[in-house]
This record gives sequence, C-alpha cells and structure tokens, in this order.
Amino acid sequence: MRAILLCAGKGVRFRPVTDALPKPLLPFLNVALARAHLRRLYQAGLGEVAINLHHLPDQIERDLGQQTADLPKLAFFHEPQILGTAGALRNAAAFLEGGGGDFLAVNADAAITPDFPGLIRRHRDSRRAATLLVTENRDPDRYTPLQSEGDRITGFGIHGPRPLLYTGVCVLSSRLLRRIPPGETALVRDLWQPLLDEGREELGFVRHHGPYADLGRPGDFLGASLEALARGGPFPAGGGTFDGDSRVLALERPDGFVANDCVLGRGRIGPAAELSRSVVWDGTAIGEGARLTDCLLARGRVAAGSHYAKALLWSPAVDTEVSAWPLSGLDRHDHRVQPLSPRR
Repeated sequence: MRAILLCAGKGVRFRPVTDALPKPLLPFLNVALARAHLRRLYQAGLGEVAINLHHLPDQIERDLGQQTADLPKLAFFHEPQILGTAGALRNAAAFLEGGGGDFLAVNADAAITPDFPGLIRRHRDSRRAATLLVTENRDPDRYTPLQSEGDRITGFGIHGPRPLLYTGVCVLSSRLLRRIPPGETALVRDLWQPLLDEGREELGFVRHHGPYADLGRPGDFLGASLEALARGGPFPAGGGTFDGDSRVLALERPDGFVANDCVLGRGRIGPAAELSRSVVWDGTAIGEGARLTDCLLARGRVAAGSHYAKALLWSPAVDTEVSAWPLSGLDRHDHRVQPLSPRR
C-alpha cells in the first residue's frame, strides 16, 4: 500500500508565519508536522509516500527530500494551481494505483497519532470504498459535522445528535480515483457526498481514541502543545527531553531562566527570563528579564525586559524585534489582524 501526505495548503489562518514558512514544516512539539507524519507512516509499513506541493514548494521539497533511514521513499507532485484535497489524489493517481487496491490519505496539518494498521485492517475487512478516521465533534459550527448509522457515514454538514469529526486521515479504494473530476475539487463535495447520493458505495469509519487537534490557527497550535504537556505526551521522536515536574519539553537543557509548561526549541534565552505556558521555536532570541505568558514565539527577537501575553510573536527577519499578533490569526474577512503592543 502507498500513501499521500497532503501538503499543498496555504495556511492562511496562520499568517503571517505561513507567508514565510509552509504549514507542513511548522515544528509541533519541536518536530516538523510533515516529518512526524512520515515517520509514523514508515513505522506502519508504508514505504512509498506521495507529497503534493503548491505553497512554498521548494522549502518542503528541500526539507523532506533529504532521505533518512526513518522516512519512506517520497514522490513529489507539484500543483501550479492548487487542486484541493480530491484533486491532489487525481493528480497522483498513477502513483497511488501502483501500490495495489487501496491507499492512505493524510492531512499534514493535524496533531494526531493514528493507528494506521488498525484503520487499514478495518477498511480491508469491510471492502468499502472509503474508511474515514473520525473523532467526537465538539464544535460542529466550526468543523463539518458527520452523521453516522452503525459503522457507516450517512451525511455531511447535518447538525444532529453525536456528530463526528473527520480527522484528515482515511483509507480509500483506488477505484474512486477515476470518479474525481478535473480541476480543484474537495473530498466531501466532489467525492464522498456524490457517493452517498448515489447509494451504491458505503463510507465506513473508525473512531480515533487518542489525542487530536486541528492546528489551523496559532491559538490552536499553542493549545494543542499545552495539552500534550499536560498529558505528558506522546511526543514525537526528536522532540527533545520532557521534564515532568516543570512540564517542559526542550531540545536543550534550560539554564539560567525559569520555564513552566513550555515547548522549547533551540532559541537563545537570556538570564532571568520567565516563560510560562509558551512555545519557543528554533532560531529565536529572548532578552534578559523578558517574560512570556501564553505565547507562541515563532521568529525574531524579544527585547530585554519586555512582557508579552496571549500573543503570536513574529518578525519578518530572524534578528529584528518581534511584533505581537493575536493568536486567533486572520479575521473572518481574511484581512490581516493588527499587531498588538508589548507590556513593559
């Protein structure tokens, strides 16, 4: 069996970060999202994986193209015009069909550790056209609710009792590839809903029982990181060392500053700095005596003595002082939010 990791999205809700860094390379728990997914696929026996590319494709191909022993063999599929979740499958159809009768599809921008072997086994036993990995939908106004009967999906977008949420992971029969129309197409609108309307194919599902988080906005990313720290894991290979007393996951041992409930990459953190409930990425800098509370520091320099709270911290250049952006990301009109001011 082969798989496809969907990496073409623009990540508009995570701007301004994703203007410079593609979302699949965001370091969740200190490991790039795409790299963590690929390792899990390889550990599950998936030796060949397709990756679709559109937004900042060269960065993704350069980062993931460095073949290592813990990653599958990769095939990249460039999309000059973005093709959507279903169109990406059509574009990679020859590759996916080459793995046999079924294939896995995985969204790169979710925090999830799926039971791939269990999902594949259930799909093959059912002989259905598709088997979706789902979880409880706690916010059906934000995420498309799925309705079910027994172990089948019966509807999309219907607000009813006990709605389910698609996690971005599924197994599909390769016979579905020829049904996808050309151009930019979506899995629900252009593939799964037509299948339900025709009534000739069934869509099955398997419940995911572990942690799951959508990482669409900076606040989602920070929240999912803090939840992982509170649980004590699981943490991806290469994510660093976890200290259970301070609940800090760090690539380097904290020294000379105070940190609690934090994920720390390889940033320069000055003496007497205080970090709480925050995430700090590689290559950043925090000045002496600075304080961060409920912050995601993604790039740039935090001035000595400054205090930021509940903010995305970002600078266009790695060596310049950050601006603070609301963790909610872009507003509903798709305009950029205005930076906040630090407390000093």
